[in-house]
Amino acid sequence: MSTASIFMEHYNFRAAFRMFAKRYCAMHSENFFLSKFATEKVRHLMGIYFLRSHLAHRNSREESGPTLAGALSFAERAGIAGRARIATLVRLLQLGGYLRKVTNADDRRYTHYEVTPKAIEKAKGVYRNLLIPISLLTDNPTSLSDLYKNDILLESIVDYAYRCILEFKYISIFVPEIEKILEISGGYEVMLFITLEFNYNQPHALRKGAFNYGRASRELNIPRIQIHRIIRKLQESNLIYTYSSVIELSDRYTNKIHLFAALHMAAVWNGIIFKNI
Repeated sequence: MSTASIFMEHYNFRAAFRMFAKRYCAMHSENFFLSKFATEKVRHLMGIYFLRSHLAHRNSREESGPTLAGALSFAERAGIAGRARIATLVRLLQLGGYLRKVTNADDRRYTHYEVTPKAIEKAKGVYRNLLIPISLLTDNPTSLSDLYKNDILLESIVDYAYRCILEFKYISIFVPEIEKILEISGGYEVMLFITLEFNYNQPHALRKGAFNYGRASRELNIPRIQIHRIIRKLQESNLIYTYSSVIELSDRYTNKIHLFAALHMAAVWNGIIFKNI
């Protein structure tokens, strides 16, 4: 939380936020397995589980590696989704080429999942989309932009994120006002898109305008009916105000979406710092 606060106070934070939001929306609009079936919370937490378990198994054969039982246990501990939904997610990740089932060489009765090179590259892409915006908040921007290629650094970031999950489950606990929105598929992407749509650097009175649901649906690859549902939830929470097709952002909305993005960046930055301690 302290790192996120430092980021938000940086003079270049709004530029970093805008870059992060654009990259995040573009990345998830292109991938069904990352955005349509699972929420941001489920994607983030289960992705960390599979990566951490895979990397631990690769470094030590005493580690069992990712398993369905392990995924279900982790999901229950983290307080996300249901057993059937997690099992379906695992199957979809297999079909998408992100997980591969392998047999234990010592005992063929036991199997585990292996994270594929495609998944590793996707994970590096996710962290690249965080490292580049973070670089705008440092004294030497070029020092961070290519760090996503470093496998050892990836392990450090994933390990730090895993320890954070065991400690407080998910960073959304710091933004309870938008937590329910983040639990809706596409909720985070829609919030970022709305923020980008309006000139939120301007005074409160100018932070509103007509919202094009059709364009949002096309660019985010999210059904319009789902976007309407998310907008209603935001309105019910008094985070935005709607007048026909016009949307106005509240100060609270802007503060919370900025904080959540800053928390995302802080988790990655702290993973880098942790490696160097």
